[in-house]
Amino acid sequence: MAGRERNPERSRERILDAALSEFSEHGYAGARVDAIARRAGLNKQLISHHFGGKLGLYRSVMAERRMRGGGELVGSAEDVPHALAAFFDRAGADPEWIRVLLWETLERPDEDDGTGPDRDRRRQRYGERIDWVRHEQEAGRLPADLDPTLLLMSLLGAALYPVLLPEVCEIATGLRPEDEAFASRYRDHLRSLAGHLAAAPAADG
Repeated sequence: MAGRERNPERSRERILDAALSEFSEHGYAGARVDAIARRAGLNKQLISHHFGGKLGLYRSVMAERRMRGGGELVGSAEDVPHALAAFFDRAGADPEWIRVLLWETLERPDEDDGTGPDRDRRRQRYGERIDWVRHEQEAGRLPADLDPTLLLMSLLGAALYPVLLPEVCEIATGLRPEDEAFASRYRDHLRSLAGHLAAAPAADG
């Protein structure tokens, strides 16, 4: 029998954790509120109470995880190579979140028009990361002749590719992205790649 609510904040955390697992396995369309409640060990009415239903819960899961910063490119302004390697490690250590991001790409709830405070927060966060890239360009640690927004996307893509497409990684290298032999090799590659970008001469205008 699902547990009664004794600690509202703890109940909310348990629902969010259970929902992340459910959404990562089944996407938004395939996820079931009763299954989330069973995972959390709580009455499913509490989901409506705390989140207003499945869509509200989905939005809360996405917003809460994005605000942790675990799936974002971050790092000190002096540490571009290590920031890329750290991003690869964080992505590989959080497979549930990666699956949720893939589901978000494949489907979006019909009721979700892509607007609202979470979208505004995402724009702000990525704006900060674009500013970070621009700062690196001004400091000579990234090529100054590249569009900072597109360069950010390229850096994110380089760090994430093996984690997002592990089968391709295994076909190409014979190793899975979670294998330490590959992970160590790829960290070194990302650091070297960032070093080459910093040393690349600017293209003629």
